[in-house]
Amino acid sequence: MSTPQPPHSGDAGTGPQAETLHLADTPGYPLARSVEMPGTLDYPTGSLTFRLGALRLRAEGQPEALAEESRGEARHIVHRIPALVLTGRYALDTRPDEVREIDTAGNLRPLAAEARQPTLPAGARAVAPSHPDDETVRRWTARADAHRTKLMKTENGRQALIQYGTHNESYYDIFHGNSSVSSNLRKKWAEKGVTQRMSEHTYGTTDPDEATGARPSAGDQQPVNDWEDPQEGGKYNAHAWQQRTTVQTALTTEAARIQQKDPDKAQRLRDAATAAEGFSKSVQDTGNDGSRTTPMTQDNVYTAIDRHSGEIPAVSPGEMARYNGLAAFTDGEVQALPAAQEGQPEEPEDWIALSDEERTIIQEFGAAAYHDEALEGPRATDTLHAGACTARLEDVRIITRLAPDGAPADVTVELPDLALNIDDEQWRGTAADVARERLAAMRFVRTLLQDAVAETVRHAAFTGIAGYAHPQDGRS
Repeated sequence: MSTPQPPHSGDAGTGPQAETLHLADTPGYPLARSVEMPGTLDYPTGSLTFRLGALRLRAEGQPEALAEESRGEARHIVHRIPALVLTGRYALDTRPDEVREIDTAGNLRPLAAEARQPTLPAGARAVAPSHPDDETVRRWTARADAHRTKLMKTENGRQALIQYGTHNESYYDIFHGNSSVSSNLRKKWAEKGVTQRMSEHTYGTTDPDEATGARPSAGDQQPVNDWEDPQEGGKYNAHAWQQRTTVQTALTTEAARIQQKDPDKAQRLRDAATAAEGFSKSVQDTGNDGSRTTPMTQDNVYTAIDRHSGEIPAVSPGEMARYNGLAAFTDGEVQALPAAQEGQPEEPEDWIALSDEERTIIQEFGAAAYHDEALEGPRATDTLHAGACTARLEDVRIITRLAPDGAPADVTVELPDLALNIDDEQWRGTAADVARERLAAMRFVRTLLQDAVAETVRHAAFTGIAGYAHPQDGRS
């Protein structure tokens, strides 16, 4: 942390001046418990929380068109914003440890004189996911049931259905739950419609009910996993493997979140995740994972199941712990960094390797769950320190997918890492030292803030707000 510096003056250019965007205030994010309080407070130890408010975002410089590219059947245009400047206020708050529920109406000092509202409510900013219609769901379900019926006719098929069917309740719960973890899972599952298009491809290349003589021979069948998304350009295996990680992370993070409240359900979710990890290792044995593709037709898949030894690869607790997005937040505290930080530790060869993209997914789930913990936690009673905070993000890239008529269909924002500068020069004492340590250790606040910035800019670019939209649409 350091003293915020005045934002650089942007190039005014010749276009319209960029509008200022507003972000929603954050809840008080928990940092640490049982911390020694300064003598000015009437309780010896307290819990620390950190919150942000009056957050404003402004683009510097004019949007610049960069490129036009095709990904499958879709056309994308790319532009950049030279810099984004984020300003706001922070508060380091505390409360007595022993107080769990307290009415603090009127006692929590606001971060700004006037209430700040986000540019648009989160619900209005979000892109509504496209879900398959009822008829499509019926077709897919009937095809899945047909595969199940065929698998039940072989010993290995029956054993596979029994082994993994025991966890169906857990998979149902995690997809249909009310927590931020389940909500995030549903969002990522439907994101950009890739899973839906991949499912339709799978439906079209498999049909266990088709008479043997009516379908192509094994050598002429279309491989199920040899497919590229016509809109986003991703490969079948790459997307399937990423969604595998998404489900694993949701199960494991939700288990950590509810461990104290419902230990039995938490264990059930962990068991489901462990079983899925073992299945993933069996899939790897066929030469398929997120970075490798061994083309397999429907008949190849059934043959692989029939020839499988039935032995489930071992999965260790340490291996599964990697999927816990809340690992850095336990018992109401952010875990401090070790004295000497090193790079990512080397992992055993029999563990499934996680890519940087997959580790980002885990961090995102953890941040969302941490945000829930902050919303549900008891309110603070005192503010130890308050001040200004700033961040500057340079060379922001914005990718717009165009509809057939040339109108924006979707927007993706690529941000550099966000470094939040906090005016902490007046921080003194044990509580201040602990707060600095925990803020340096935690990625949750940075992740949540960066996501909020990206979503706000995405909405601004999509709706043509001056200073953020692509230059060609005439609104920037």
